[in-house]
Amino acid sequence: MILRATNKLAKKLNIKSLNKNDNKCSAFEEWYGNLFTVERKQYIIFTNAYSLFSVIMPGKGINSLEKFSDITNSCLSELLKDVNCDNLISRLVIKPNEIFDVYATNNRSVLSTMNEIVLYARMDMFGDHPPLLEISKMMNNLIYGPIDYERPLNVIKQMALS
Repeated sequence: MILRATNKLAKKLNIKSLNKNDNKCSAFEEWYGNLFTVERKQYIIFTNAYSLFSVIMPGKGINSLEKFSDITNSCLSELLKDVNCDNLISRLVIKPNEIFDVYATNNRSVLSTMNEIVLYARMDMFGDHPPLLEISKMMNNLIYGPIDYERPLNVIKQMALS
């Protein structure tokens, strides 16, 4: 699995430098990660490059790639089960004791959409907000231009059929 991390996320994960890698990989393998804050709390958005399917998770206590892999597996698995995509868990979640290959971001369209998702999510994350799982579900049901005005949830379900 490939993680294309922003500089903010790389710094949080104690990754000194990000190499460039423009090799193509399967739609299931390429993910983007970014760090953002709401009310002085850190959160991480983890987005599939092909479908823009995203999960928002807490950033507190994640200071290494190993911890990032663990929390990502847990949050992504929980979200996939909740949206009835259990069959994708084995294809999208990395195996235990495996970590991501980390590279610099290389797709401005994905980054732009992630920023849009964060903007929408922030509106729901102030004060007494719903669980992050519910916010992730809402974000995956919005329509985004880069995926031909589809919903990420629909795109990821189509990926499951291929």
